[in-house]
Amino acid sequence: MLSRNYLSWIILILFLCLYLFFPSGSSVTDAWYSAASIKYKAKIFDPHHLLYNALGYLFCYLPLKEGFDVLGSLKVLNALFAVAGLLIVQKLLRKLDFSEIQVIIITSLSGLSFAILRYATENETYIVPLFFALAASYTFLKYLATGINRFALFTGIWMTIAVLFHQVYFLWWLGLLISLVSAGRKTPVLTYVFISLSGPLVYLLVIIIISGNIRPETVFNFILGDFKEGAKLGLSGKGLFLSSVNLIRSFIQVHGYIINMIRLNILFVLPGIISVFLVAFSLYRLPEKKNNIKNPRFAYAHLMIIILQFIFAMFAAGNAEFMVMIPVLVFILVPLFTVNPEKFLSIILVSVAIWNISYGLLPLHFKSHAPEQFLCDESFQRQNVIVIASDDQLLKSMLYYTTGINDIGNIYSSPAVLEFKGLKIKILEDIINDALKAGITIYTDCIGSVSVSRASITEGDLNTDFFRKYETLPVKTWESCLGTRSVYKVMKKL
Repeated sequence: MLSRNYLSWIILILFLCLYLFFPSGSSVTDAWYSAASIKYKAKIFDPHHLLYNALGYLFCYLPLKEGFDVLGSLKVLNALFAVAGLLIVQKLLRKLDFSEIQVIIITSLSGLSFAILRYATENETYIVPLFFALAASYTFLKYLATGINRFALFTGIWMTIAVLFHQVYFLWWLGLLISLVSAGRKTPVLTYVFISLSGPLVYLLVIIIISGNIRPETVFNFILGDFKEGAKLGLSGKGLFLSSVNLIRSFIQVHGYIINMIRLNILFVLPGIISVFLVAFSLYRLPEKKNNIKNPRFAYAHLMIIILQFIFAMFAAGNAEFMVMIPVLVFILVPLFTVNPEKFLSIILVSVAIWNISYGLLPLHFKSHAPEQFLCDESFQRQNVIVIASDDQLLKSMLYYTTGINDIGNIYSSPAVLEFKGLKIKILEDIINDALKAGITIYTDCIGSVSVSRASITEGDLNTDFFRKYETLPVKTWESCLGTRSVYKVMKKL
């Protein structure tokens, strides 16, 4: 019989296979743009995830020379780091004196949470920093257990690297710092802060390499350029709603296309029914709260990190990307705050596995970007064509990756996107009217039935209301289990 230690390694191998064999079939805008930046060596350093493209470039150096797909190679990179992160989770759990069955259950729950499934199979920047943040928490735990300042140093190193891979991990860094300060010992705090100063130095070095100077306006434009260009932080009713939904989505996939799947074939309801039944059954196995929490400094430090990350996500319009670490931390903390949670977590594990594989991993793997590819081909290969795109940045990034041309000049934002950016929709109306007078063909995918999603909630009926001024004719339609998508030709109203 295999020992449980061997079983934990087998689970890691299975997760690696899962991530590698079921990558996202329809990559998002940032995935295409990042891959294009690496492919053409155009933007190796991005301020908000400074080192990700640089790491991607190094990882893809030989595959690129051999003609391998850069985007696919970067998905492999994230799959490897996701499994490496799960290995750190196992080491951390054993350091917390969890039983092997708890190690196996929590590792599996972490790896099957939708946030990890989603980003381990995509070219995005959120898995790599999570690996380094988990490594920092592991050495932080070793510091708490031993009091040796060397581990505070390693914690600072890993945490600084995490922040350099994505700025949002500053909040994880802050949570560990507050915990160190509350302990009342100066040396580990000074060690942690001192080594963390290497992070800003790396930024300054990159700015010098890119700009040749470190004038205040240069530093500001590099680090905070997105805010200068209109990115906003703030609370709103929709932001609070989306924050709640995306917090749930960090654990399980919640999306309007699930309804489309069930409408297409009623059998698609079965995974949901089984999962809901298991969750209901798990309520009979709810663990009791512990009176005395083991490793309280570690537990409360990471509870604080969860709260900080969620608050920041709320101010960032509920972005799910900023909550990718929450499920992993929650699953790690549950046994610290409860008594004998194994049966409860086992049932939840089966439920999460059925739901997220059925409604998350597999649909996204088989999802096609055929409508976007059609619009890309039409806009690039044909003369006298313009496109009003529901996601213009996605089309531009796909074309950039394919052709090396950053903007071909005939793809325009949707009315809703213009409104969101504070731009005048009248500009788009003038462009369409001038194009129609000149006999230019206009395509759009901004109208028609759409699945309930973050974009549809945010945009409302803005696009539909705008295009009522024109005659719209379906040109091409794609049917799939995720719903019907169409491209329309825009014409003068008769």
